[in-house]
Amino acid sequence: MIARVAAALLLSLLPLGAAGWFVRRVRVDRPVSWLLAASLGAGGAAAGLGTFFAERALLRFTELSVEAPSSAAGPGSSSAAALVALFLLIAPLEEAAKALVVSPTLLARRLDGPGLGVTFAVCAASGFAAAETAAFLTSTDVSALRAVRAAAGIPAHAFFAGVWGYALGRRVRSGSRWFGTAWVLSALGHGLYDHIVFGRGPGYLVIALPMLLAMGLVTWSALRDIAPSADSSLHLPLHIPEPPSLRAVRRALGRTDQPLALRWIVLGAFVNVGAVIVTIAAAVFVARRVGIDLSVADEADMRSNGPLVLLGTAVLAAFPLAGYLVARASGARAVLEPALAGLVAMMGAIVILALTAPSAVIFAFAIGPIAFGLSCAGAWFGMDS
Repeated sequence: MIARVAAALLLSLLPLGAAGWFVRRVRVDRPVSWLLAASLGAGGAAAGLGTFFAERALLRFTELSVEAPSSAAGPGSSSAAALVALFLLIAPLEEAAKALVVSPTLLARRLDGPGLGVTFAVCAASGFAAAETAAFLTSTDVSALRAVRAAAGIPAHAFFAGVWGYALGRRVRSGSRWFGTAWVLSALGHGLYDHIVFGRGPGYLVIALPMLLAMGLVTWSALRDIAPSADSSLHLPLHIPEPPSLRAVRRALGRTDQPLALRWIVLGAFVNVGAVIVTIAAAVFVARRVGIDLSVADEADMRSNGPLVLLGTAVLAAFPLAGYLVARASGARAVLEPALAGLVAMMGAIVILALTAPSAVIFAFAIGPIAFGLSCAGAWFGMDS
């Protein structure tokens, strides 16, 4: 009992501390009330507890299960039930509860733009994550795997809430109609992430790492827009290239005065395929040299993490390489063509997997946005100034 309470308290403090750090950064440029931030966090916590018990009741009523830690029953059966539970019940209910907590700031006219939309959504989501994590860990015996799942699930709450929070702020400021689309995409993305963290075995848990890294980079880019005056305080001791701001990304993805070069999108897709083949061949060579068995791919076996890390790194490394090569070869002044080339290659891979290995499609969808972002990053460094 003491171990459960201690683990729940420790992990629950993480989202609250992260939200405090986020608000402190934003306050450098925007008048965010600490009282309002705390109120949103408290409202999110209440929503998190209520949603947690509502979800348990819904799962009992529908006889569905989110967690599928073993593939003994076959990947199709356990995964299908978990996907239905997450995409149709859990994820929409959670994102709706967070949006409901933020909605009073609209009525009070406290939310006046994308920056505050992200901030308010993150505060509510952090309180939600803290309460849900505590309830998740105290509802049953604590194991190391359960604690890892709980910790890995925390960042997704704030990230996906920030996505629809940004769209909500743009709706208030400029009348943008993208809030509904952003909310649906956030719910789907959160459900997909939770399926990997909670709905698959420990052997596949490592697949969440690139998604977490992508969330961190997007959050860093968003902070450069929301709180530009605090940007210098985000530098790390090591010399690591900073990601461009979201405003710079939008400009780079925007059209230039030149027509869309379809030939470079088609050729770039083949370049992406070739780069993937080369990087996987390099991974196989490395695996043979260091003695890694790439045939180990059992959800219930933690040894699957090593081969998955190696193969996943090889596949993802191909996209920035291909984006750079396509941008240099085409003389691109924007990243749109190389990025679309990577997207076309990824869509082709999803189609092939749907025909040959349907159970792997979910992982392709998970890394698809990351591959697109890496293609953009490679093209960013390769395009002409």
